[in-house]
Amino acid sequence: MLPGVVGLMQATEVIKLVLEEGLPMIGRLLLYDAMKMSFREVKVRRNPECELCGENPSVNGLIDYQAFCNVPLENEDTEDFDGSSYEMTPKVLKQVLESDEQQILLDVREPYEWDICRIDGARLMPLSSFKANQTGIDLDTPIVLYCYKGVRSMSALKELKKEGFSNLRNLEGGIDRWALEVETDMPRY
Repeated sequence: MLPGVVGLMQATEVIKLVLEEGLPMIGRLLLYDAMKMSFREVKVRRNPECELCGENPSVNGLIDYQAFCNVPLENEDTEDFDGSSYEMTPKVLKQVLESDEQQILLDVREPYEWDICRIDGARLMPLSSFKANQTGIDLDTPIVLYCYKGVRSMSALKELKKEGFSNLRNLEGGIDRWALEVETDMPRY
C-alpha cells in the first residue's frame, strides 16, 4: 500500500507544479520512517553548482531516453545499423513460431528471470556471459532474440551482427510485451 501513497504524493507534486498552485516541495525533502510510521520535513539548500538548477545550468532540456537507456540508435557502431529495422512485434513472432520456418529463439535474460517465465522453445544465453562467437549457431540461421523489455537483446543482436550473423530480429518490447499481447496468462515481473 505504501508505494501507492508515495506515488500519490509524487503525482500531487507534479500537479501542483503544472498548475502553479499550492506549496510545492521545492527546497524541502519529505522523509518517511516506516518503522515509526512517521514523516519529517527537512529544508534543503540549493546547490549553486547543480547542473539543472544551479547558477550556470548545463541541463536545459529533456534527456534522450533511447541514448540514456543504451538503446542502439541509427548508424551506431556500424554504418548500416538501424535498430528499428531489426524489430519484430510479439504478434509477428507468434505467427513465425507457428509456421514451419526454422527459427532459433534466444533469451538473453538471467537464469532467475528465465525461472519466472519463458517463451516455449527458447534457448537461454544470458547477456552477462554472452559471447557472440561461441553460440554454436550458423551465421545465416534465423535468430530472434528477446529479454525483458528489448534493450539487452538488442545489445546481443549488435554483438551477433559484428560477428557476421545476418538473419537477426529483436522482439520489440521483450517478453513483457509478449505477455501482454500474446501469452496473457504468463507471469509478469
